[in-house]
Amino acid sequence: MKTTVLWVVIFTTICTTHTQAQYAYGDKWYNNPLGFEPVKLHTSMGFVIPAAVVGTCLLFTKNNPELKNRISIYNEIGLSWGYKYPNTFLPQNNTGINYQLRKFMSVGVECDVVFAKDDFNATTGFAIRPFARFYPINTEKWRLYFESGGGLIYTLTEFPKATNEDSRKGLKLNGITKYGIGTDINITKKTAIMFGIRHIHISNGNTKGVERNPSHDSNGFFIGLSHFL
Repeated sequence: MKTTVLWVVIFTTICTTHTQAQYAYGDKWYNNPLGFEPVKLHTSMGFVIPAAVVGTCLLFTKNNPELKNRISIYNEIGLSWGYKYPNTFLPQNNTGINYQLRKFMSVGVECDVVFAKDDFNATTGFAIRPFARFYPINTEKWRLYFESGGGLIYTLTEFPKATNEDSRKGLKLNGITKYGIGTDINITKKTAIMFGIRHIHISNGNTKGVERNPSHDSNGFFIGLSHFL
């Protein structure tokens, strides 16, 4: 019952704040569905909001000692395409570990290698990102989840670079936020194929001022394998 109430609170918060949408220039609601105030899962909020929800769930729900397969590792390939100029193509290889706190919730940490490519950028980035997953469906054979998390990314060159439409240039050290919907489908008792869609945001939160924070936003998909330890 308490779990159901928590889901209702989260869903209601998202729905009732949609009228306060404040998107960056060029963004549409379908480009970044959670890019509205006060949710706005960008940079720090991509970490703070999931952490707050996880903490609340731990306080108000009981641990299930019979829960099996708590720890899993995974590797996935992701591809995303920037929807604002210069439309950066962003392939990724992501490796992570996931720990099941409750049947409906898990936390983990992911290490990423990111490749950014467009007419102005050609760089490689290395990221670390804590995340949380929330499962409306979690069975032995398959799981459906919403994931969100934010961390740091370091690129070998400044990213994004200035373009002929925007003279601003980014930094080497930025924040990275990902959120999306995914599913795991078991192909053996301990191994599952995973795939889904996600939004990626990279920026530095105006640490050097807005003139050094052009940011990157893209949407795409991922596919990979996870294995229960």
